[in-house]
Amino acid sequence: MEDRISIMMVTYNRLPLTKQTLDSLFITTDYPFNLIIVDNASTDGTIDFLNEIKDKYSSKYCQDIYVQFNAENKGIAIGRNQAMKIADDKYNDLYLSTIDNDVILEQGWAFKCINFLKKSPKFMIGTNFEPQQYPFKDFGGIKIQFKKNGNLGTAHTVFCRELHRVLGFFNTEYQKFGCEDSDYGMRARIIGYNMCYLLQPGINLGSGENDVGAYREFKNEWHTKNVDQFNRNCADYYTRKKSCYIPFKE
Repeated sequence: MEDRISIMMVTYNRLPLTKQTLDSLFITTDYPFNLIIVDNASTDGTIDFLNEIKDKYSSKYCQDIYVQFNAENKGIAIGRNQAMKIADDKYNDLYLSTIDNDVILEQGWAFKCINFLKKSPKFMIGTNFEPQQYPFKDFGGIKIQFKKNGNLGTAHTVFCRELHRVLGFFNTEYQKFGCEDSDYGMRARIIGYNMCYLLQPGINLGSGENDVGAYREFKNEWHTKNVDQFNRNCADYYTRKKSCYIPFKE
């Protein structure tokens, strides 16, 4: 395995936000990485943009960029699984990172996350986009926001490949959108992992005026559909009726 990070992004329209995220990502990432993007059949020019992405971006830290185009919108969980499978088959990097296409991360986030995980591998760490801050705690000489309960949103997370080996992939029962990130975090907690954020919060470009209209209605609809299923799954994971390991599924 290579001492690098596979950064995995799923896109579906919202091209201006994707551009802002990638512009920032290539500036703020300070650790050797491979970028994997799975597009869910965008219709707003995103596909044309991604077809030329290797000509648009470069960094001394970027080792490769790989883009996969789906012929239909398969949803976020399947898209994340496809990206993770590519990370397995093509790169086999020591660290994996999920990132949404509407976020800005702090300068040096990658080195900070991986430096922490090298000292505390039984953690998932990410960037805080929540409206609240969590208590600062010191682990191995590194201060983080310690989230004692609940899960990390996969808008941005980083974790060791060992966690992926034990948990497998995201649960696709939630279909188009919602709860797959909470599901993954819950399974991680059950097998003994903790959750934390970097001290510096991130910027969510998809909030406010960018989180209204059809896209917000789409998210609300699927969250409402999935919350009961998520609660049932949590109970089944805890009681071992369902395995915490989920194999790859498209």
